[in-house]
Order: sequence, then C-alpha cells, then structure tokens
Amino acid sequence: MTHSGVKPGARVLAVACGPLDKRRTILVGIVGRSNTTIEGVLSSKVTVDGTDATSSMITMLLRSRFKDQVRVVALNGIAVAGLNVVDVDKLEAGLGVKVLIMAKSRPRTPKLALALKAFSKKSGADVSGRLAILKNAHGNTVFNDGMYVQSRCVAGEIAAVLGSSRELLRIAHIIASGLSSGESSGRM
Repeated sequence: MTHSGVKPGARVLAVACGPLDKRRTILVGIVGRSNTTIEGVLSSKVTVDGTDATSSMITMLLRSRFKDQVRVVALNGIAVAGLNVVDVDKLEAGLGVKVLIMAKSRPRTPKLALALKAFSKKSGADVSGRLAILKNAHGNTVFNDGMYVQSRCVAGEIAAVLGSSRELLRIAHIIASGLSSGESSGRM
C-alpha cells in the first residue's frame, strides 16, 4: 500500500484529540482533499499519557473505507493525549503514507523528553520507548505558511497539502473538543 509522491488533490487524514480530562480521550480523524472538502470523519479512543496513539491511528484508518485513498496523515505535534507519543516510522510503515507533524511553534523535543522523564519519575511508567521515538524523530523541520512542519516529504509535496492539512487539523480539533465536552473550545 505504499504510495510515492503526494499530488495536489490527495486525500489527507488530519488527526486531533479531545481534552485530557479523563483517562481516555477521543481521537478524531478528518479525511479531506487539498481543497478542504471533507469526505469523512473517523474516531477512536486513546489513553491519556499512554502508548496506544500509533496503533489507534493505524487501526482507525485501516478499518475505514478510506484506507486505500489517504496519502498523508497530518498531526498537530508528535504527541497526542498528553504524552502519548506517535511513532511516526511505525505509522508511515503501517499505513503506507507520508506523515506531516505540524505546529505553530518550533518543535521542542528536549522539553517533551524532560516531561516524559518527570512523568516516569512520578508514575513509575517506563518511557524508554517513547524517548527512543523522540530521539529518532524523523525528517527535516521547515517553516512554511506560518507553521513548522516536520516530515520526510520534499518541499513540493508539503506545499501540495499544507494549507488543507492545517484547515483539516483545525476542524478535527474543533470536532474532538465538541464531542468531548459538549461544545468546542480553543484553537489549534
């Protein structure tokens, strides 16, 4: 299911999580095209500060009718649901897609590593796997259209889906927030 290149009009799966007020939270995926036409909404649950984000995303897409259509997964940061770190290599391999990690501010991987170590000390959780994922975080970071983007995609591929990915992430965040608390709040 590996697809080479990302063309304009490619379907994007933008994934965001709901608020962290419970042990598990909703994970919402919006499937859309580069013109931000929404073609579907997917959902799953993930553990807050857990280790199931990657497998939940893979299962969420593979169980959907969009599994052979999505070419890019867009994430708002490498961690969802608190400290639930996404293994981008495993996500790309498991789905045969490119992954864009997008954020308004420059990625702060060392700060995330410190937060994981503090969490481990407080909870006794083994975070060595998540720290290894961070250490091997992939791709170059580029600043494009007001966003920092980490990806193995080449510049042209990023440009082809950046605007739509940003908007689809915003919509996913609004839906996840609204489903979790009854009304959406905040911004991406």
